[in-house]
Amino acid sequence: MYHVIGIGSTAVVLYLISYLFYRIEYYSLSFHRKIWNTLLAVSFIITAIAGLFMALQVTYKWNIPFVKSILKWHVEFGIGMAITGVIHLIWHLSYFKEIFQSRENKIRNKNSDKISSTEISYNLFIVGFVSTSIQLLFIREMLNIAGGYELITGIFLGSWLILSAAGASISMISHLSDVKKINLIFSLSPFVSLFFLLIFSRLFLNTGETPSFLVSMIYTLIVLIPICVVSGFTFTRLMSIARINNDSAPGTSFSIETAGGIASGIIISILTHGLLNTYQTLFLIILLSITYTLITFYLINIKAKRVFRILMAVLFAGIIIFNIDIIFRQILLPGIKVTDSKDTPYGNISRGNYKGEQSVYYNHRLLTYNDDVVEREENIHYAMLQSNSPEKVILISGSLLNNLPELLKYPVKEIVYVERDPVLANIEKSRPYSNSNKLIIENEDAFSYIRNSMEMADVIILLTPPPSTLLLNRYYTTEFFHYVKKRLKADGIFMCSPGPGDNYLNKESINLYSSIYNSLEDVFINVKPVIGNKLYLISSDKEISVSFCQLADIKKIKNTYVSSDYLSDELIVKKSNEVTLLFDNKISQNRSAFPIASFHFQSYFFSSNPGEKVPALILMMILFAIPAFGIKRRNMLMYFSASALAGFEILILLTLQLIVGNMYQLTGLIIAGLMSGLAIGAGFEIRLISKFSVRVQGLILIFYYLFFGLFYNSIFALKSGFSAIAFLIFSAFVPALFTGRIFREITGKSEGLSAPSGVYSSDLAGSALGFILMTGIAIPAFGIQASVFLMSGLIFAGFLLGTLRN
Repeated sequence: MYHVIGIGSTAVVLYLISYLFYRIEYYSLSFHRKIWNTLLAVSFIITAIAGLFMALQVTYKWNIPFVKSILKWHVEFGIGMAITGVIHLIWHLSYFKEIFQSRENKIRNKNSDKISSTEISYNLFIVGFVSTSIQLLFIREMLNIAGGYELITGIFLGSWLILSAAGASISMISHLSDVKKINLIFSLSPFVSLFFLLIFSRLFLNTGETPSFLVSMIYTLIVLIPICVVSGFTFTRLMSIARINNDSAPGTSFSIETAGGIASGIIISILTHGLLNTYQTLFLIILLSITYTLITFYLINIKAKRVFRILMAVLFAGIIIFNIDIIFRQILLPGIKVTDSKDTPYGNISRGNYKGEQSVYYNHRLLTYNDDVVEREENIHYAMLQSNSPEKVILISGSLLNNLPELLKYPVKEIVYVERDPVLANIEKSRPYSNSNKLIIENEDAFSYIRNSMEMADVIILLTPPPSTLLLNRYYTTEFFHYVKKRLKADGIFMCSPGPGDNYLNKESINLYSSIYNSLEDVFINVKPVIGNKLYLISSDKEISVSFCQLADIKKIKNTYVSSDYLSDELIVKKSNEVTLLFDNKISQNRSAFPIASFHFQSYFFSSNPGEKVPALILMMILFAIPAFGIKRRNMLMYFSASALAGFEILILLTLQLIVGNMYQLTGLIIAGLMSGLAIGAGFEIRLISKFSVRVQGLILIFYYLFFGLFYNSIFALKSGFSAIAFLIFSAFVPALFTGRIFREITGKSEGLSAPSGVYSSDLAGSALGFILMTGIAIPAFGIQASVFLMSGLIFAGFLLGTLRN
């Protein structure tokens, strides 16, 4: 199937955005045409090369194994070339009319409006507040749509920063300096991105489908172009205007904008803690931005301002009272009739109706539905049948509605259900069976609960999703399995399901399962894999039997699916032995400080779309690596320092998960500490640090990351509590302080209107590279400690390239 409508509509929309930027004077017509001439040339080259390979294969009968992929990309890029060619033709229709007419160079260069330092400070604060709020709210939605695994997070943050860097670069060549117009465009840009998020989710994605990595990356880029390019342009233009009109240092402007981001993080954390839903908060932020712009720059009459404030207050009240999120969830989940939607600090819970059947969706993924006999019986009975007399059972995550009736088939005295999201747990409590006096619900992070609990259990069943992210990876590490064993009684049973039970296991899935299997074998004497709806790994120090039909008959457990009516013990045993032989004991164990399973999961996800792997990697290189070659030498240290700091932020958040457990209530504190360091370093003259040159400050960062990496394993000696949190906040604050100081030093010494924009663009582009490099490659593939050393290497590269000529 070829995506004629999708590619065509995407090309048209991108052209309209580019044309709009020209019309609002972000850049000139010639620059606009250069963009599309370049795209036309690229699409032509790829289409031509792919066509040449196909011609050689047909004419000379060459055996080209990837000819089907070539055909696909030949057609897809051909569609893009055709659309771009039509646009190119439309441009030149007027050529024959104007060929004999003289032309004038009409470049308008308006002087910027005179604006006071107080007004520009308020403006910068609002820009930082609004752009950060939109970022925090959009990332929740994009992760829901695209699947939420780690590389998607990196792609979102990287795309946000690289597109903002593009906006900052455009401001260097733009003649637009009308503050009113700049703010109006900035206020309206989130609406455009929101429209793209909704409309392209229907064009690119099928109902109930998790998009491939390439589709997710393209979708993310298209959605973020309006808000990111405009916000990057707006900040750098305001920074330049403040420097010219008020002699304000770029570092001070950066500090004020960052302060707005800090305030946004705190307020959004409070609002999304169950007070408001995502789209309610999003519309309030957008309307707040529009209100500020109109009252400050456009409404002069006091009476008009008063009437407008009243209208906005009524509109704000309506948004707060009515749950408008249901409308947007219906657009994003077209396959069902959405009846309710609730956002929590942990995710979105939507309830819907499909042909009279009620279902619950968690982060747009089906969580509970009726008649899921196969899954619920496998989730429970494969583990429970191993125990002779299970009295206490710990069930981690999963659907309580469906799993509890299966547990109650056994003579259990106590069932502990561990679910971190209290809203989801309350929904489950309202279901039938949940009023059982045997049930105890713990609203706590499962990693912390298992580690800190002193009560012993007969069976522990882990039903969390596969280790697709660094957060979920914790539940499949050797360290977690050690904690589990300490909570089990003698001959206790533990079962987890790290992925789907495919009939054929490719190399990537074998690597994934082998890393977790090897971790279990390091802790338990016996580990048995079982292929069912999912791959189940049953572990214990006693002998394990996978003859489930026989065990069910002996214990007189009446099941529909896990019984001799459907299953054959002989086939189960045979398949289990075959899978065991496939596991590779040379694959490294999955550990907290070396989350290799997360890396293998990403490889496994890539393998589901093999034809898209190379294009996805090429697109990543173009977006996040190649911009480094456009960075000026004097900005290299800024580029690599920002890259290291972005990666360090991810590392600190991961460490918070490993030490404290539940990171969601504390993430805001870590990010606030880091942004405070940036704001203080960039905005204030600190005598102790200002004594050192930029080179020395770079060397301080190099040695800081080196020492942090050397002593990283000692951090885990800290126990959960105030001391661990304070240490992590301080650890993030220090490098942020020096990085902000480097920004202040470089922008302070640079001359010209465009110089601060170039430094800021380098800062954003470097951060984009850091997020992608650390989340997608370094931490999963090489471990945390090696990744910290890599940060020192990045800054050392900036030190050599940016401060030493020889």
